[in-house]
Amino acid sequence: MSIWRKLETLFRASAHEPVAKLVDANDIRIFEQELRDAEQAIARSKRELACLMAEKTRLERDNEALQSVVNKRELQASQALEKRQDPLALELANLIAEDETLLQRQQQQHARLQQQEAQLRRQLRDSSRALKHFYSEMRLAKANRHAELVTRQLQGHARGLHSHMEELNLSATRIRARQTEAEDVQAALTELEHEQQNGDLDARLKAAGIDNGASDGEKVLARLRSAQKPNPEGHQPQP
Repeated sequence: MSIWRKLETLFRASAHEPVAKLVDANDIRIFEQELRDAEQAIARSKRELACLMAEKTRLERDNEALQSVVNKRELQASQALEKRQDPLALELANLIAEDETLLQRQQQQHARLQQQEAQLRRQLRDSSRALKHFYSEMRLAKANRHAELVTRQLQGHARGLHSHMEELNLSATRIRARQTEAEDVQAALTELEHEQQNGDLDARLKAAGIDNGASDGEKVLARLRSAQKPNPEGHQPQP
């Protein structure tokens, strides 16, 4: 049973992996939506704070009006006592007691509203500051993601450019080789043409009996025989 339980756990873990990968692949989009949700929550909290402040203001006016009524009835009760109108003074005193009880409850409620207002104001201030910070984080995350994409693109372009440069180098090498071969062929043709032209000229000079200054075997032998003739003093010439 333990093996089957482990297999079941493995299947559940494998099913969770695509979800985690999907979250990682869309983390910036999720972050943006969470920021929008937080901004909407702050807007709702501001409206709630405004309603609380309006309720506190209304309660302040009610308390002021009720306090005015209590003060007026206290004055009336005092006047009734002065005129020995005890039943009337007692009736006024009962009304004053009721109003003071109500006024005390409303003052307590006002104090709670004031405390809630201060707390909500502090939360809104902290949340707004944090929201600005998270927006900065989002812009930085977007900039980093863009930089990563640009870096990968540049690396791909660099590899492609390197490949293009290698291809251009090979093409240029082939072109230079063909040009060199063509130059060698042209030089050989020029040399053959020159030799052919000189050969024709020597043949025409020889036919005309004109020495073209070229050296041949007969001239070499004549030069050697001349060098072997003794000089008038009977000495062999120095070689």
